Amino acid sequence: MKNIFKIFRDDLKDISTNMALIIVLIALAVLPSLYAWFNIEASWDPYGNTSNISVAVVNNDKGATLFEKDLNVGDKLIDELKSNNSLGWKFVNEEEAKKGVETGKYYASIEITPNFSKNIISVLSKDIHKAEIKYTVNEKINAIAPKITDKGASTIQLQVDQTVVKTASEAVFTTLNDLGISLEENLPMLTKIENSLIEVQGKFGKIDSILNTASDASSQISEISKLLQNDMPQIESTLKSSINLSKDVKEFLQATKSSMNDIAPTIKNDIKIINDISSSVASGVGDLITAIEKGYENAPELVDGLYNKVDNLLSISTKLSDFLTKLDKIAPGTSLQGTIDSINEINSKLNLAKTSLGKVKEQINNGEKPSLNNLNGIVTVLNDVNKITNNLFNNYDTKIVAPLNEIFNKGITVSNDVISLLEKAEDKLPKINNILGTAINLSGDADDAIDYIKKKVPEAESALNKLVSDLSIVNDSDEMGDLIKFLKNDIIKQSNFLKEPVELVTNSLYPMANYGAAMTPFYTVLCLWVGVLLLTSLLTTEVKGEYKPYQVYFGRGLTFLSIGLLQALIVSVGDIYLLGVTVKNPAIFILLSLFISLVFNFIVYSLVSVFGNIGKAMSVILLVIQVAGSGGTFPIQVTPKFFQNVNPFLPFTYGISALREAVAGIYEPNLTGDIVVLLTFLALAIVLNVLLKGPINKMLHRFTKRMEESRLTEH
Repeated sequence: MKNIFKIFRDDLKDISTNMALIIVLIALAVLPSLYAWFNIEASWDPYGNTSNISVAVVNNDKGATLFEKDLNVGDKLIDELKSNNSLGWKFVNEEEAKKGVETGKYYASIEITPNFSKNIISVLSKDIHKAEIKYTVNEKINAIAPKITDKGASTIQLQVDQTVVKTASEAVFTTLNDLGISLEENLPMLTKIENSLIEVQGKFGKIDSILNTASDASSQISEISKLLQNDMPQIESTLKSSINLSKDVKEFLQATKSSMNDIAPTIKNDIKIINDISSSVASGVGDLITAIEKGYENAPELVDGLYNKVDNLLSISTKLSDFLTKLDKIAPGTSLQGTIDSINEINSKLNLAKTSLGKVKEQINNGEKPSLNNLNGIVTVLNDVNKITNNLFNNYDTKIVAPLNEIFNKGITVSNDVISLLEKAEDKLPKINNILGTAINLSGDADDAIDYIKKKVPEAESALNKLVSDLSIVNDSDEMGDLIKFLKNDIIKQSNFLKEPVELVTNSLYPMANYGAAMTPFYTVLCLWVGVLLLTSLLTTEVKGEYKPYQVYFGRGLTFLSIGLLQALIVSVGDIYLLGVTVKNPAIFILLSLFISLVFNFIVYSLVSVFGNIGKAMSVILLVIQVAGSGGTFPIQVTPKFFQNVNPFLPFTYGISALREAVAGIYEPNLTGDIVVLLTFLALAIVLNVLLKGPINKMLHRFTKRMEESRLTEH
């Protein structure tokens, strides 16, 4: 032990008395930090600056007509993109776009084709054509840019989908609304017809009275018949208007039935989302229970995230329930009610889960330990939600699609009934009118007139009574009111619902401030390894004098370790206070950096101390493998199988993971596991040296001597 510290003291003395060495060591302490800092700064927020990536957009859409309204989805898409800063959209003509992509002025181009709108609305016809957006990318300019522009193209496709659904559904709902308002406005006309006919009914009663009492009956009957005939044109005109309107409603319902069935997949998607997230939240509550039992500091964040997810689920479920309830009112008694009942049950259970999580949240914030029974109850409730949504999802065709078709069929049936009744009324009016006309013509011959009227007027009166009865059925029908309620709607609200039925609420667990913060653990760990490599390249691991191998190893090792710890201190403090990286636990970040440096120093120093120049080569090879195989940049799951297999055996893997805990928030089991594995690497490095340094140094002595004789290596 005495010789170990003697070697270390001699090293410190040499450093303090040699200015050239001091300058070199200062450079060795700072240079690795510069490597990390430049890379972190360059990676600070690349995805926040994608608005500088130029993408040409060409709109050749000629537009189309939907429900007698002009529609140009291309124009709407351009308007959307003008307020979208995800990429640097440049709105140019086709020729300029083509030339710009070829020369590299634009990274990519997107062309909206001439028949874009026409093909989009073809979904409402039998001859369906998919709309196309032509995406051209110059992959030569940059390796990453095409991936970003690909995402931009996907964003446009999503916006097109939303714009189309919103525009088409807005047109549908607008026409429906117009029909509903028109039908509602014309409903009083039916009442007016009914009242007019009732008034006519009263005049027939007067005819009966005159026939029984008056000698001048024919002249009075003639006058009454003329009055009745005067009412007929207005009644006939109103009936024709009502029939035409009812036919319009029927035709529209038939035309939109197929397109409105697109609602069903949207509902299915909502149900699937509720199912998936409820399962995720139930699992999250299990993690929360573990965090509470073990006193982890992330429990408040966990409960906040779970509460927000349940609140979002409740919002989706409530909107879905309201929407289905409105549809069901069109045709009460359809099997859609079963689905509504199930979703209302989901709402009830989600409300219960939300209330319970709110109590847990309050208890944790007050420093109290929540009841495990309460938490387990939340899991049970969420599992119930999962079962209900599973049932709805698996029986989607029978519980959703079939009732939607039934609703539209019911609306069409109501329209058919109204048309049938009104057409019957229209057929009967000429017959009544003819009878009245004959009565007027016969008024000169009193006896003939009276005989004719006694015979025919009851027939006309009977037809009129039936007509009044039929109109009363239509006018008083609840189904007519339901049809009007369905047709009248909040156009914007409903079209927006179809455009974006689900609002994604992102809850970031262990959030990173930016991409630079996310990359800090990788570049910091990388610079610590590079720092030790630089030390072993410029400083020797051997000591002159008669010392035992282990004394040389630990004595010179203390010198290497001191410089390595200084490197770690500079880079970690600089990350936080020079670059301004957002680190949730700064003190732990600095301590972990020092600890990782200690481990890396012993690994690299041990390899070089035992194997000499071969050890340096081994350290470089390890560096190369670890850069690709540690999962520091890309998820390890997307790398080739070789790197996935070696990942668990690389020191970088655990060093990066440990620093991520300090940067984003500590999950104690993960951090503890990382530290244990790093300590294992440290122990292996020390054992390797203690057992093998002497024997292997002797074995390699001849090899090393021959290398030195070459005059190309250090002596």
